[in-house]
This record gives sequence, structure tokens and C-alpha cells, in this order.
Amino acid sequence: MISPKIPKDEVTRLKDVYNTQLLDTPEEKEFNEIVQLASDLCDTPISLITLLDADRQWFKARVGLEAKETSRDISFCGHAILQDDIFIVPDALADSRFSDNPLVIHGPEIRFYAGVPLVTESGSRLGTLCVIDRSPRVLTEKQRFALKVLAGNVIKVADLRIKNKQLHHLAETQKLIIATMSHDIRNPLTALQSIINLEEEEVIDGKDAKEMLTMIGSLLHNTIEMLDNLVSWGKVQMSNEVMVPEQVNLRELMDDLFANECMSADIKNNKFINDVPTEIHLGTDRQVLKFIMRNLLSNAIKFTENGSIKVAASTRDAQTEITLTDTGVGIAPQKVKELFDHSFKTFTTLGTNKEKGSGLGLMLVKEFIVHLHGTIEVESHLELGTKFTLLF
Repeated sequence: MISPKIPKDEVTRLKDVYNTQLLDTPEEKEFNEIVQLASDLCDTPISLITLLDADRQWFKARVGLEAKETSRDISFCGHAILQDDIFIVPDALADSRFSDNPLVIHGPEIRFYAGVPLVTESGSRLGTLCVIDRSPRVLTEKQRFALKVLAGNVIKVADLRIKNKQLHHLAETQKLIIATMSHDIRNPLTALQSIINLEEEEVIDGKDAKEMLTMIGSLLHNTIEMLDNLVSWGKVQMSNEVMVPEQVNLRELMDDLFANECMSADIKNNKFINDVPTEIHLGTDRQVLKFIMRNLLSNAIKFTENGSIKVAASTRDAQTEITLTDTGVGIAPQKVKELFDHSFKTFTTLGTNKEKGSGLGLMLVKEFIVHLHGTIEVESHLELGTKFTLLF
């Protein structure tokens, strides 16, 4: 027996399989009718709509077969999705690829197989529409044509579901951006306009206006940072932007970020410590990693005063661990659980200088870490500080 090869685009292919949201779902009339018609037109006792998961083939619709799934490494469909056209095995016992296959030797005793790859508009091969017989045989040209037409109908439904999910995702992204902007941008701009009006009407003098403008300036700085976060996140979410990996020297990256944030640290009398070994390089997207570390560093500055913020890194088992530790005010246990809440119900915690944030930054950090196939954990104790641990 020869097990089917894994397609070169397997990661993308699996993503599209999952995006159809068809795996492990109940039977549906439109799919059942297709396999019944395929079986009738091709005069075969068995017909299947198969979706290939990572290690199994799962049957969305089936005629003449009790099993709901089988292992992928013994599947005929695993071979079929590698073809550009219909894949036919006239006699499995006479084919070295399948002669000792358990599905041939034992039930359902496959002798004849014909499968049409289910190919999306983007080129992903989700599975097959196939017909099976327990005796060797051939298909007529009309039967081959009918099987291809029916497979086209299956893929139209699958493509529609993928597009519906993408549209829903885009709509949710737009709603989040609009809601955040309307709330967090309006407040500082309204306050700024009020100060200008009060000064013009001579309700407040220049000194009071200057002090109030300084406060508004800090608020606007936080708002601009929030907008940068939203733009970066929105680009990835709405355009499916591809990450561009490169070898990033982590120590140099942190040196640059420390230099950019040194003024903010000095104002609060905080000390930066770069404890990253010079030899550690991380194969990842530089801009995305910079976004992650900048947000974590900014967050540490916000909640630390007269203390230190240290970044360290190490490698083990072909993975890189990065830690960012501060000696700040810490996070209450109930808040730790909400830091990466993907419901977008953000909470605001004031910094040591009453800095206000939207609570969005850390959720976006989690989004980007997931894109980089990494993980993040947090350990925090009130009045002792917080430690973020990233693993890539």
C-alpha cells in the first residue's frame, strides 16, 4: 500500500477546509441529494462527499456506507486531491498502490473508485466527490461528465460558506474599529475643543489653559497609540496580510524600542534592562514582533514608577522564550483572566500617572502572537509586578 502524499499547500488547504464549517456537522439535504444522484448516474452502490482533515477523511454525505470517517493514510481521496482531473482506479486489487489497502482487503472491499477533487476558487483542494463499487468497472464519458458537474455544485456551496465567514469576519472587524474610534477619539477631541472655547471666552486664563492642554496632550498621545494599534491589526484582519519572516536579532530590536521609549521611562524614573543574549535570533516577521514588544513595553511603563523593566530571552528545544518583567503595581487576579478576552469588551485600568487606555492593546498583542504561531502567558502579583512570557 502507498499512502497519499501531503500537498505542498497543506496549511492553507486545511484552513479553507475549516473555514467551510462543514466538518463534523449533521447531514444536509442538498449534499445527500448530490451523492444519491451521483450513485444513480454512475450505477455504483457507494457515493461519498469527502473532506480531508489533517489525519482523517470525513464524509459529509454518504450512500451505501455506514462509516462516517476513516484514516487519511489509507484513503483513496488522499490520492485523488493531488490530481487535476477525475482520479479513477478501475481495479484496486490490480493496482500496487491499493492492492493491500485495508479498505480493499476488508470492508467495504473497494474494487472500483472514481473521485473528482473539490477545488475552491482559490485553488484549495478540500476533498472529493467519489463513487465506489465492489467490482472492477469503468465509467462512460457521460458518467464522468455528470460526476464533474455534481462536484462543481458541491464546491459552489463550500465556496459560498467560506465567503460568508470572511464577510462576517470583516463586518465584525469594521464594527470594532468604528466603535472604538467613535468612543476613544471623540473624548480627547471634545475636551480639546472645550478648552479652546473656554479660553476664547476668557472663562479660564492662559496658565490654566496650558495645564489643561498638557493633560489633553497626554490623552491624545494615548489615542494616537491606540489608532496605530487598530490600523496594524485591521490590515492583518481585513486584507489577510501575509507575514514576512526574517532573522531578527532580538537584542537589537529591544535596544531600538528602549531608545524610542526612554523619555517615557525617564519621566517615571524607570530603568530599562536588556538581558537578551546577542546571539539569539528569531525567525519571524520583524514588524509584527516589534508591534508586540512595543505594546508590552508601553504597558509596563504605564504601570511602573521608580522601578525597572527587564527583557530576557533564552532558547530551548528549538523554541525561543521571551520574558518581559516589570516591578510595577501588578494586576488583580480577576483582571489577569480578562487581559486577552476576545469578546472585545475592554476594560480600562489607570496607570501610575492616571494614564487611561482602551484595554485594546493586549488583545491585539494576542492576535498577532497567534498569527506568529506563538503563545503568551502572564504572571502578576499586586504591588510586586508583572511578567509576560512569550514562546515562539
